[in-house]
Amino acid sequence: MQALETIVIVVALASFWPLIIGYPWAAQAWYKFGCLGLVLLAMAWVTVRRVRRIRAAAEEAKRRRDEAARSGRPPWLPG
Repeated sequence: MQALETIVIVVALASFWPLIIGYPWAAQAWYKFGCLGLVLLAMAWVTVRRVRRIRAAAEEAKRRRDEAARSGRPPWLPG
């Protein structure tokens, strides 16, 4: 799923090139509001998924740190 997110990011970045280069059809409303609106929604989806993943990783790290503090052993030692 992370590969799909990466592809969405690359497509989102590529969707701005027609505006940067100055293609005349890129100034039309269907492109600015339609295509770029979809890109905005896709990037919001990617952002939400990545923030959830970061929060889950932070919770897991906190859980491991707390567990290690209770057991008195370093967190990298199994057991």
